[in-house]
Amino acid sequence: MGAKLSIQPAQSDAFDVTIGNTATIGRTRENTVCLSFSPLVSRQHAIIRCHNGWQYQLIDLGSRNGTYVNDQRVVMPMTLTDGARIRIADNILIFSEHNDESSGEHNAMTLVGTISSNDHSVVESRPVALLVCDIRGFSTMSEKIPSGDMAQMLGAWFRETGNLVAQSGGTIDKFIGDAMLAYWGAAGRPAADCGTAFAAAKMMMSLADSRKWQNGAPFRIAVALHFGKVTCSNVGVAAERDATIIGDAVNTVFRLEGVSKELNQRVVMSGDFADQMPEVMRKFTDFGEKMLKGKSNPVRVFGMPNGE
Repeated sequence: MGAKLSIQPAQSDAFDVTIGNTATIGRTRENTVCLSFSPLVSRQHAIIRCHNGWQYQLIDLGSRNGTYVNDQRVVMPMTLTDGARIRIADNILIFSEHNDESSGEHNAMTLVGTISSNDHSVVESRPVALLVCDIRGFSTMSEKIPSGDMAQMLGAWFRETGNLVAQSGGTIDKFIGDAMLAYWGAAGRPAADCGTAFAAAKMMMSLADSRKWQNGAPFRIAVALHFGKVTCSNVGVAAERDATIIGDAVNTVFRLEGVSKELNQRVVMSGDFADQMPEVMRKFTDFGEKMLKGKSNPVRVFGMPNGE
């Protein structure tokens, strides 16, 4: 299954754009969908990503005038369904899927490795450094802050952290609500991959510290880091989609993020991650072994020195 956008601009002829793994929408020409004739469109307005091999999400990137799907403003990442009507200023974009003989259920099976040698998909298992970043107190703030302001701030956060991950050589695998999963594995050197992920985590903390919610409350995040083996499935090579990752390591890093609240830590990491770190970066607080929900064996958990 692939996808395309049928664009109906307010002031020019209609055109179609085929979507690969990502499609950016904005006013400048470097975007996949360029709406240069529309002054109410931001330079980087929105992005569409294939986040699990077969489903597409639309994310507003902090635009001033908002992005709407079926007349509902996009605040958090929104999954697109066939025929979804996207409105950006006076421009209409219709999202459509190209269905093949495979159903979504079959694609889900493909992700866990049940593919044949004749399939066009590629599955490999490799160790990566994983990072989950979650916004603290998001649900409470969403009740206090107007949806337009929330959409703009959340979109700007996704844009800046996404750029940070990309510039460091990492890959964003998915957004789940206000949380983001990213991974590093291109270097093929565990210490280097974990060191880069740790540096990205610290930059995210600094980025969060530099901003506040519109009501003046501090903007807080928590970051969890883990190192482990994942299954990378490139589903639909013809659609030029990046790999999505699954496996126990993915579950572990999400569970670790939950432990950060229990320990009152802004950054936590597993023992597997800490063991890969360069010697100069191994001055962490040892919280001992913790039982994580859904895991039969305990995981050793570390935090930043002095609760940084």
